[in-house]
Amino acid sequence: MSRTLELVLGLIGAIVGLVAGFWIVGYGEDISDYIQTFTYLNGALGDEIANLGWVTVVASALALIASLLIKKSPRGWGVLLVLIGILMFFVVGQIWIVSGILLILAGLMGIFRVPSPKY
Repeated sequence: MSRTLELVLGLIGAIVGLVAGFWIVGYGEDISDYIQTFTYLNGALGDEIANLGWVTVVASALALIASLLIKKSPRGWGVLLVLIGILMFFVVGQIWIVSGILLILAGLMGIFRVPSPKY
């Protein structure tokens, strides 16, 4: 079965996440008032805006790898995409909405889409 839709949704979600992560790293201190309104983490990680950006970049890179490999093992990589999508909502919050929704959709499709029977 072709897993092209999962691949495309995952790639778009991961790329949007990478852009958001680098945006947070580059402009974090200038937009700190905005960032602090949707950051759920407190302490050392949540206080440093650049750290949140790097966490976002790493998670997006991992989602990119999972998206590229979803055709080989859809259920395994789909679970990883869902976990990244949900977890990052709690790490960076609202900036992750577009990326998170796309990654969760791609992951759920990878997990639950059954292959068509071959005749």
